[in-house]
Amino acid sequence: MSAEDPVLLEREGDVALITLNRPSSLNAINVALLTGLVDALRAGRGAGAIVIRGAGRAFCAGEDLRETLAPETGSVEELRESFELLQDITRLMVSGPGVVVSAVHGYAVGGGAEIALAADHVVAGPQARLKFPEAAIGHAPTGGITSRLPAMVGLLRAKELLLSGRWVEPEEGGRIGLYTEFHEDPIARALEVATAYAKGPRRSQTAVKRAIELAAAPTLDTNLRLEVETATYCFQSPETAESFVRFGAEGRP
Repeated sequence: MSAEDPVLLEREGDVALITLNRPSSLNAINVALLTGLVDALRAGRGAGAIVIRGAGRAFCAGEDLRETLAPETGSVEELRESFELLQDITRLMVSGPGVVVSAVHGYAVGGGAEIALAADHVVAGPQARLKFPEAAIGHAPTGGITSRLPAMVGLLRAKELLLSGRWVEPEEGGRIGLYTEFHEDPIARALEVATAYAKGPRRSQTAVKRAIELAAAPTLDTNLRLEVETATYCFQSPETAESFVRFGAEGRP
């Protein structure tokens, strides 16, 4: 693993520290980042706990509009493979062994927000800003958030956030239940929290988190499959292509 890799995996004691490492693009999601994060989550399963953070000024600014999630062929089949990678990330985080802590500083957009909120403990910094822009640009979420967000913030609030694509400022995010806690230095705090969890009985932690997830989102697997179908359908619309052009012209955060 080199410093140029899109995802880095290090060990801090008994904590696996995973870094989204595309700071020049605000850690925007491309196929290499998706693949790297899946690999890192699998490799980090033996640690006592996992921390996920972003390099540079943001956690993750969502899909990289300068690239495509089907870079080899441009086909729907290849696009679906990328959607499956994002969903594998959700599965590994919510169902994998041990506690996962995310450190959210700066922007967490779209798939980046879904990655952040799939953690068991979310530490937000004072500049944390989050949104789900997919529906507003003719796309649809693909990381399981349509199942998990209503359990976090309530049905009507989830609909409003997912349909409007608006920004959620830090204070509101904490008030409506998107974050576990705030800290001036979210990365340092996330490592502190993960280190404490890593000292606990891992089997019990894993069993309890899986039971909670099942109670909160009992239809997650069904929703994941539906999201792939919905996103694939939306991506084939001319309106989506036009919306992506406009969205890119407005500039990423």
